[in-house]
Amino acid sequence: MTAIRTLLLALLVFAPLSAAAQGEGPVRFPVSFESEDGFTLHGDLISAGSTESPVAILLHMYRQDRSTWSPLIPELVSKGITVLALDQRTHGESTRQGEKTVRVDDIPRGSFGDVLRAGPKDVAAARAYLAGRGFKLDRIALVGASYGCSVALLSADPVEGVVALVLLSPGTAYFGVDVTQQARDFGGSLLAVAAEGDGNAAKSARVLTNGRSATSELSIFSEGGHGTRLFASQPKLVVEIREFLRQSFGMVPPG
Repeated sequence: MTAIRTLLLALLVFAPLSAAAQGEGPVRFPVSFESEDGFTLHGDLISAGSTESPVAILLHMYRQDRSTWSPLIPELVSKGITVLALDQRTHGESTRQGEKTVRVDDIPRGSFGDVLRAGPKDVAAARAYLAGRGFKLDRIALVGASYGCSVALLSADPVEGVVALVLLSPGTAYFGVDVTQQARDFGGSLLAVAAEGDGNAAKSARVLTNGRSATSELSIFSEGGHGTRLFASQPKLVVEIREFLRQSFGMVPPG
C-alpha cells in the first residue's frame, strides 16, 4: 500500500510538468478528505510540480463552487504555486456530513453564520490532506471570494503556515460574523479587492486593510462584479493576484 501511495503522489506532482511540456493546461486531480466534524470535502488539486512549492487554497463565494476559480488557477500554477480549489461545506460536492446530506440551499440565510464559523475546519482538513501527501506547507495563501473571505480571515491564525490572504469582495460581517479583528491581527500580507458600487464590498475592503501593521494592498476598481465575477470584467486581476502571491511567498524580490 505504501508503494502505491508513493507512486500516486509522484504522478500527482510530476504530471503537470509533462502536461506543460506538451502545451496543455494544468492537470486537475479530484481529491476528497474529511473534516474533524465529519464533512466529506471535495476539491481539485493542481500541482505546480514540486511538494516544495507554496500552496494557495481557494475558497469560493456563497452558493457557488470551486469551478469559479478557473480563470485564476493557470496563472498561479504556471508560476510555481500549487493550488487546492475547495468546495466548502454544504456547497458543490461537499454536502455529506456522515449519513446526512446538508446543502446550502436548505439552510436559512439567518442560520448560515454557523456554517461560516465552521469554515476553518474545512481549511484545516485541506492542510492536513496536503501534509499527508508530503507538501511542505510553510507558505500557504488563502484566497477567498465574498463569504470565502471571512472563512479565510477566520482560518489565518489557527491554520499553521498561512502567510498571505487575498480577499475578493470582502465583508466586515457577512452573515453576522465580524472579522475586522482577524484582519488587524493577521501578521502576513493581505490584498483586498473590490469594485465600487458592489454593495459594501469596497468600503469593507478599505476597513479591513486600514490600521494593519503588516503588509496590506488595496485594489478598488471603478466597476466590475462581485467576488470571482471580477475576473470577467477585470482580466488583469489574475496577474495582480499572481504577482502579489509571488512576492508574499518570496518568489520574487520586493518591488
